Amino acid sequence: MSEDFVERRRLPRTVVGDTELSVMAFPVPVRLLDISLGGVLFEASSPMEVGTRATLRLNFGGSPFSVAVRVERLQAARSGVAGHYVVGASFVDLNRDDQRVIERFVHQ
Repeated sequence: MSEDFVERRRLPRTVVGDTELSVMAFPVPVRLLDISLGGVLFEASSPMEVGTRATLRLNFGGSPFSVAVRVERLQAARSGVAGHYVVGASFVDLNRDDQRVIERFVHQ
């Protein structure tokens, strides 16, 4: 991030390498950057409005996983690729089973 970046996370996160997944009612390919029990950070080629609710679909070790998210922040990606955005999203109504799946993934 940047030198003036302020860490606001309350939960530990894990960096996730080049995972392809889709988000929103119509599929939008994104690259997952990290995940925690509180939410996800991903890079997308399409901007999304803060407050947008979507369904995030991905695979954890070959097991499909789907969860509702809400876009909390959007900024231009610093990857040097024009038209790419970094999106921070929180989980909406994460149930205990989904929490366990994420916990296992984060702590592996």
